[in-house]
Amino acid sequence: MTRPRHIVWDWNGTLQDDVQAAVNGINMLLRQRGMPQVTIEEHRGLFTFPVSKYYRELGFSLENENWDEMAGQFIRAFASDSSTRLFSGTVPTLTRLDAEGIPMSILSACQSDVLETALNDAGIRQFFKTVVGAEDPSAGSKVDMARLLFRSIDATPREVWLVGDTTHDKEVADAAGCNCILVASGYQSRSRLAECDCAVLDSVADVPAFFGI
Repeated sequence: MTRPRHIVWDWNGTLQDDVQAAVNGINMLLRQRGMPQVTIEEHRGLFTFPVSKYYRELGFSLENENWDEMAGQFIRAFASDSSTRLFSGTVPTLTRLDAEGIPMSILSACQSDVLETALNDAGIRQFFKTVVGAEDPSAGSKVDMARLLFRSIDATPREVWLVGDTTHDKEVADAAGCNCILVASGYQSRSRLAECDCAVLDSVADVPAFFGI
């Protein structure tokens, strides 16, 4: 395996174990509207980008909703959920790769200010050269955000690996022309990730070994 010149990490569901928090937040919104709750398994089978499409799949009538208000309500519940934590392999993996001198960045649909706060609170902000998050809580496509990030990366796209947990991360990698690894511990099921033409690992803990590190 060729040594990466740069690794771009997704955040939610890749480095941060927050699927339960996401499901809790969505179920709060569903309860308010008297709609059926969603399980983690159902969430992992349906979740997609843009997130508005996922909400429609769950039965939300977005034409009759204030999307910004609803998204903001979800973000506040999500950010305060006590179930959120780093995956057990996150710090060891980042420490190992950092010791090897491999630059790393984060590309996330998480809102920028929420993301920076989370990274600092978790004590891992120092591992990342650049952090690119969304400017609003709508959780749309990350393709344009990736173009912005790649301007700051001192490597050709084929020397860069993007590590994420959704099929959209593979779409972003393809649009950027870089390599992709998906981890099956996050927002989408392994069966969905397996449809992508890239490596699928169990978790972030398996990434160093994938590169022979």
